Amino acid sequence: MSSDIIHLTGGIDVGNGYVKGMILNTDTGVRDRIDLPSAIVATPRQSPKVPLEDAEAFQTMNDAEEDFYNRLDASFSSPLVSDSDRRIFGRSALSVRGSVFSEFEVHDGHASKADQQLSKILVLGVYAAKALRDYVRVNDKLPEQELRVKVRTGLALPISEFVARRYGYAGEFIGAKGSAVHLVTIKNFNTPVSVRIEFEDVQVVAEGASAQYAISEKGEPLANALLTDLRSREPEMLPGVTGADLVAAQNTVGIDVGEGTVNFPVFTNARFNAEAASTLDMGYGTILENALDRQDEADLRFTSRKQLADFLQTTPSVLQRNRHQRAVQLVEPDIKHLVDQIRRAFSETLSQSGESTEVVYVYGGGSGPIKEELYPELIKAAGDVPVLYLDARYSRHLNREGLFLAARAAEEAAAAAQVAADGDGSRRGGRKTAKASA
Repeated sequence: MSSDIIHLTGGIDVGNGYVKGMILNTDTGVRDRIDLPSAIVATPRQSPKVPLEDAEAFQTMNDAEEDFYNRLDASFSSPLVSDSDRRIFGRSALSVRGSVFSEFEVHDGHASKADQQLSKILVLGVYAAKALRDYVRVNDKLPEQELRVKVRTGLALPISEFVARRYGYAGEFIGAKGSAVHLVTIKNFNTPVSVRIEFEDVQVVAEGASAQYAISEKGEPLANALLTDLRSREPEMLPGVTGADLVAAQNTVGIDVGEGTVNFPVFTNARFNAEAASTLDMGYGTILENALDRQDEADLRFTSRKQLADFLQTTPSVLQRNRHQRAVQLVEPDIKHLVDQIRRAFSETLSQSGESTEVVYVYGGGSGPIKEELYPELIKAAGDVPVLYLDARYSRHLNREGLFLAARAAEEAAAAAQVAADGDGSRRGGRKTAKASA
């Protein structure tokens, strides 16, 4: 590394279902895109996983198939974490037996992610994994001493919590006067590695609003793709409208379908309108949880909604087809209920945003599985306001990209302010020297 401290800037979208992240090492320019289930397994002492040999570190960090973020094994010493239990992350957590499995609750009345320890563990874990991965990439071996990391990050909260909670949530990571230190000990290898993390800046953005920032940043290429998709189903839709027209729109409504919530960000005159925006306190994960409660009827044995979601999203083999069909039928009754709730909430949001609304965007990880049922209902509710339904294969990542943009913008603003301050100090110093010479 170019210095003793590793500098990371990232956007981490901690969803109720999945963590989507983008982290840039500003020392090396290496950027990682992260996608793992929002799940961990906690075990008080000895991990059920056999540690890897130290000599395997380089191959492990660079093996795309293995995906180190989804097999992270770590313990924490942090004001954000109440114990020192070992945690196994991501997809590896879905197959570990005999330990305490944790995921976000998505039933009615569930606690805010801001209040749940799991959200902080996931953020700390992915930044520690990124730091170690980058060190090994450069040095071909594990470090012999503690890694020190400075982090700038963008994080998100549901719209319903954003106004009241954003400063407090950011402050938990930074600490009083920037004093919080978070120690993560990575235990995937025979030799444990300690990573000391300090947060220089935390930008908290409303969920869904961050996705709208990413849509604006992607500009005309994305807008043209959306128009092509729309006109493939409705050839007469938006005659004469171009991608440039969509990019120029300043009054928009978003529908961000997540696993535990559906957020409706509203932008008025290109600014986020928190008063018109809203959150529906249920999502696609609510459907999955309800289905799990009834799975005995379909002779299915899923142990978590993550397992059910993964199974539904994969193309079944010949031997799995019957089970896959039963799983699909299991979730169908609740899809209609969710679609009805989204339609009602959208209609209320649209009435709050007024007649100035130019376009509606639909996106988020939960939007894909319910598109056939939801899209026609939204078109009816929107009237003559165009509704553009983004492909969930990429739209589920928009929030992380918007959060990354927020973190980078704050970083650039801080750098510009420092340059201005240094310049002002030099000018003052020059005047003092001139005065002394005189």
